[in-house]
Amino acid sequence: MPRKTDRRQIRTNQLLRKTLFELMQEKSVNAITVTDITSRADINRGTFYLHYRDVPDMLEKLKEEVMAEIRSIVLEIDPRDTRIYAEKGEPYPPSIQIFEVLIKHGDFIKAVLGPNGDMSFVRQFRQFMTENMYDKQAFRMAAQNSRIPSDYLIAYMTSANIGLVIHWIESGMNLSAEEMGALMTQLINYGPLITSGIVSKA
Repeated sequence: MPRKTDRRQIRTNQLLRKTLFELMQEKSVNAITVTDITSRADINRGTFYLHYRDVPDMLEKLKEEVMAEIRSIVLEIDPRDTRIYAEKGEPYPPSIQIFEVLIKHGDFIKAVLGPNGDMSFVRQFRQFMTENMYDKQAFRMAAQNSRIPSDYLIAYMTSANIGLVIHWIESGMNLSAEEMGALMTQLINYGPLITSGIVSKA
């Protein structure tokens, strides 16, 4: 019996999320109320409160879920390893895994980064990448030897990567996780000019 209850709770939670994403296609997330969600989902408010305190809490939990999955991948990344794959013309495996997570949570990502979404997520994601990726010892050591101030280097890399992800989402995620991983691996290592062929590697 408890298992049936758990499955029912999971289905209800999925319905609540689906309804939120639908409503975010129609109006700003800040204007969405618990009543909007429960009325559209045809459930009572008490059921909503079994899962979330309010709409901001619901949105925050969704963000945390995505971030936690990406963090587990990012923690295993060594920036120096990307060059090995770039030279072979192959995608760096963790980069594929990150895009697989984004595809898995595609409905949420499209909604939160859409015109009615929560653009603070972009700032949070930039901060997340800085803290979990660019603060690694290997990156800090490389940045210290760079002619570019480390804060400007980090700002450029985070903004470029986030811009790439946003464009991919706005394009309907029309490239696979493997294709995006390969593209990001090349861009990280060779930059846009060499990757595009405008400037040769030699």
